[in-house]
Amino acid sequence: MEIPALERVECAILHEQFKPLNGNILFEAIQKLARELNYAPHVQLMGSSTQKDIHVIANGHRILVSQNPQPLEPEGFRSALTTPYTGFVLPNAHDVVMRHKANTFITIGKGFLDSRHIREHGGSPLLLEAVNAVSSFTTLAEADRARAFCYALTKLIIGHNKASAIHWCVSDNLVSQAVFESSAKDGDITLLNIRPYLSSSAGRLGEGLPLKMIVHGSQWIIGKMIEFEEAPVPFPWMMEVVYGFIRVCQIRGSILPHNNTFGDEDNNWSVAVYHEKIEGHSAWDKVRLVVVNAPQFGIHGDTTAKRYHKYETEEDIRKRAEEEEHEVTAANDPQPFGRRPDTASDGVGSSDRQPAESEVANDARRETRITQQKQDLNALRDFAKRSSTPDKVESIEPAKGWLSRAKGLFKNDR
Repeated sequence: MEIPALERVECAILHEQFKPLNGNILFEAIQKLARELNYAPHVQLMGSSTQKDIHVIANGHRILVSQNPQPLEPEGFRSALTTPYTGFVLPNAHDVVMRHKANTFITIGKGFLDSRHIREHGGSPLLLEAVNAVSSFTTLAEADRARAFCYALTKLIIGHNKASAIHWCVSDNLVSQAVFESSAKDGDITLLNIRPYLSSSAGRLGEGLPLKMIVHGSQWIIGKMIEFEEAPVPFPWMMEVVYGFIRVCQIRGSILPHNNTFGDEDNNWSVAVYHEKIEGHSAWDKVRLVVVNAPQFGIHGDTTAKRYHKYETEEDIRKRAEEEEHEVTAANDPQPFGRRPDTASDGVGSSDRQPAESEVANDARRETRITQQKQDLNALRDFAKRSSTPDKVESIEPAKGWLSRAKGLFKNDR
């Protein structure tokens, strides 16, 4: 699955005290992690490394770990500190940022050159563009590998020197060490890789008020930004739907098609999926989710579907994605089923001469061709029907641990 260019994966670890790991120990730990996670068989130490800062090249990726005896500037946390979501997962976030005394900063990028370094030192736009083209993560697989390694390396660091907070820069999530460690369930760090921007037409957020969500970070885990259209639904429910949608897309290896719906039959809800452009942003697209039916929240919509798919297992989801791919290929093939027009007949070169009526009537292949034409038309009609009718899928069970904590959000009007 392709994603918009992600220049680097970074994490800032905030500490109450400066207690750096010895550089040699850190280097050996990185080597061990690289082998255990099958990230790289060999790790090469870079000349810029010191006794406390370790910079390495592993499988064409640069991994930089800097242990710093001073705090990070508050400006770097401005966006994270101004969202209600941070207040939920880290209520004392502002105090933690202002109080920390040291930090460990981890960067993982492709290649030897860092586009940020070139930008800061006045490199030409052409050079910057060229470096970005080869040093950015552009597929989900390579971005996932970098994020998983960064997560494992962060856990190693905080196991030695406790964190007062962790800033997961890819999604701009600012969380406590406890939330960070509990966010990965069976190796899945989706909830860490997304951060919701919340708003409401009511002008404030509160229980019973309509809620809209922009899911920052989703563009780097499914390829498009997710926008959940405003609806009078609780935040925990909206987050569970988003998580389920992301999991289905990841299992499929592609986003659910435009104008489809997915839902949970047992809990009687369905959500529509629309693929759209982001106004003023040509590099990114978005997926807009719209609640079609959720009677428990007073939303009653048409749940009739001409075509219905019930997915019991992850394999069911993958098979359906393969079927869709086959349907699209068949519909776009001018000669379906691998057939191509004859270019010669009985060893004689092609001719513009129209066959006589008697030749057509006596052609032994006539019935076969008629049957093939009917099959082609039926295949195209079937695809047209499938393309214009929605899917319904059962949501994948979300990671309950973190989401269950969201039940207390917006208990009081704000």
